[in-house]
Amino acid sequence: MLHGSRPVSEQYVFAGTPRATSWGARLTTHHLVNPGFALGYSEWRAAPLWVGYVARDPAAGTLHERPDSFAIDARTLRRVDGDAYRGSGYDRGHLAPNYLISRAYGQEAQRASFRMSNIVPQLPRHNQLLWQRLEELEADVIAPRHGPVWVLVGPIYGARPRHLASGVAVPEALFRIWVRETADGTPSAVAFLVPQEVCGFEPLADFVVPVAQVERRTGLDLFAALPDPLEAALAEQVDLGRWPEIARASTTARYGDRWRGEACPYR
Repeated sequence: MLHGSRPVSEQYVFAGTPRATSWGARLTTHHLVNPGFALGYSEWRAAPLWVGYVARDPAAGTLHERPDSFAIDARTLRRVDGDAYRGSGYDRGHLAPNYLISRAYGQEAQRASFRMSNIVPQLPRHNQLLWQRLEELEADVIAPRHGPVWVLVGPIYGARPRHLASGVAVPEALFRIWVRETADGTPSAVAFLVPQEVCGFEPLADFVVPVAQVERRTGLDLFAALPDPLEAALAEQVDLGRWPEIARASTTARYGDRWRGEACPYR
């Protein structure tokens, strides 16, 4: 989808649309643009490879009523439906999050976030505890304080991912990247890489990695529109001093009471 000579999806991503480095992934991935976010959908994986959006302060917006079902995205060939994860033990995990997308971009965007093209399999502790904490920090603290913040989020599949009975690939981990511009216009980035097997209450700072590690694990080329020296510096940057909110983030999760008294099997 082009607007002039640039992909429409670039309005939602920082410094160039992510590009798969393998030919197989390139040939089976296409860009889908929605109100509020864009994504690269892999027909091979029957799931997205990345989702990009701009996190802005959601306080002035409205949290619309949550849709009661997940929808097939008619733009995809695989036609994954809301029952594709049934009985698998995995949650239907949003990449573009319901809360922020609804409040920052409106009801049409929220409905788009419930298409299965925006969903990946997540273990319940990952989705409802640690990932929810990241989403909450992003919406309630990072976006109001540092916004606009470019967000890139997606799965890490590994060399031989397992598949659900429906054919959907199961990621071994998920990544989330925040990018903002400092006062002098220099970009600052922080990346998280979170394995599926987490208890959910770990410090978020434990999962901070260089962007370059996300690139190696996903096979995606990120920020390619930056000059090479700046791209290289951003890819290796790990500076929590620029993002002090991460170290101070609470270990409390909104849905934590659901897990009260249950031993974590991943310790």
